[in-house]
Amino acid sequence: MVKFIILCNYFFFFYLIIYATILLITNIYGAVAMYNYRRKEMLHNQLEEDFYLPFSIIVPAYNENIYLIQTVNNLLKQDYKRYEIVVVDDGSTDNTKQLMIDTFKMKRSYGMPIRYQVPCKQIKEYYSARVNGIQIIMITKVNGGCKADASNAGINVASYPYIVDMDADEVLQRDALRYVARAFAENSQVIGVGGNIKIANNVKFKDAIPVEATLSSNPIANMQVLEYGRAFIGSRIFYNNTNSNMIISGGFGAFKKSALVKVGGYDVYNKGEDMELTMKLHQFYRKNNIPYRMVYVPDAVCWTQAPDSMKDFKKQRQRWYVGLIQNYYKYRSMMFNPKYGFLGMATMPFNFFYELLCPEFIIFGWFLIVASLILKLINLRLFIIALSSYILFGIMLTLTMYIDKSFMKNDHYSYLDVVRAFFIAFLDAAFFRPHLFLMEFAVLFKYRKIAKVWSSPKRIQIRTD
Repeated sequence: MVKFIILCNYFFFFYLIIYATILLITNIYGAVAMYNYRRKEMLHNQLEEDFYLPFSIIVPAYNENIYLIQTVNNLLKQDYKRYEIVVVDDGSTDNTKQLMIDTFKMKRSYGMPIRYQVPCKQIKEYYSARVNGIQIIMITKVNGGCKADASNAGINVASYPYIVDMDADEVLQRDALRYVARAFAENSQVIGVGGNIKIANNVKFKDAIPVEATLSSNPIANMQVLEYGRAFIGSRIFYNNTNSNMIISGGFGAFKKSALVKVGGYDVYNKGEDMELTMKLHQFYRKNNIPYRMVYVPDAVCWTQAPDSMKDFKKQRQRWYVGLIQNYYKYRSMMFNPKYGFLGMATMPFNFFYELLCPEFIIFGWFLIVASLILKLINLRLFIIALSSYILFGIMLTLTMYIDKSFMKNDHYSYLDVVRAFFIAFLDAAFFRPHLFLMEFAVLFKYRKIAKVWSSPKRIQIRTD
């Protein structure tokens, strides 16, 4: 028994060392990549190139009468020439539909031919209007019980060959479509582009551009600001080089419509429908030996609302964890499969051990620590040093995140925010991470219940003009 505990302690030591090393390397790589990218842009002024690929922006909405109008108004301010807005009223029981009709003077069209190229519930009504030269379409449909079904309906009515999928309570930054279009235009093999998701809590916008952004007084939201910054900058830029990004976020993702139709759109039975779609595209194009790329573009920014209570945070993260389980099971044949290159041989195994199994490993590790301390198998001084090193690692990640932010366009933060972020990093290590692991671990005991229900966090009001 003693030998087993000692062996396990060595395992967890190297488990954490490997994780910390890889995460730090990818974040430093992201900072260097952003610096080089910004220098290249200043030298060549790439954004002045005159290309305008046409986009259909799909906005699924269910009972969004408070936020949807604001979202559409912000979309109308996009600094882009060719796009349409497709609002999908997914069987709302409030006045979402009537608000859209009244605000934008929408007219119903009868007998509009709709090709059901990807599966979705029945589309019932079709409305349209033109505002400032931008076409706004709204369809109503039978409720599908999830965002994926509404997104598929939007794909079916979209007029343009490029699709953007987002949420109804977000602010798509005014220049986002230009950066997405550049990614598609620079490489014809690109079929999907992931944008940079940032937290909108305590951010003020004017004309869909942030003009004031500070850390809020809510510690739960603040810890997610750090978490999103670490996740969306370092590793996703690193994975661009190996074409192995496992997820294009449902909060802001862009695709060639033809690619989505080929794979049958979103899976309406999956809790992690955005990851499922990304993995399905990888699988389809690799199996059929079709050259392709899916990339992450850090300058294409979409601002989203983060849960500001532990109750809503728990609902969101448990749903995400269920989706992670579903997708690893569904695409298990891709892992350790050389046909899928770096994705199958490195990215999927790494995320399997450090995302999917992380809660189980960590909780088991806590029990081992307690047992080791009781049996005096751990040197208390060395244990305190190791724990301090872990906290220091979180602070170093926070520092690299703010270095990354310094190279981001339209990013705002004060020196006070940087100081506050270091204190939040302590809180993250002591409270946020352990609580997150416990919430995800609990999924194992109520998986079926969570998998049957779609839950959304309570929304907060985004400050905009």
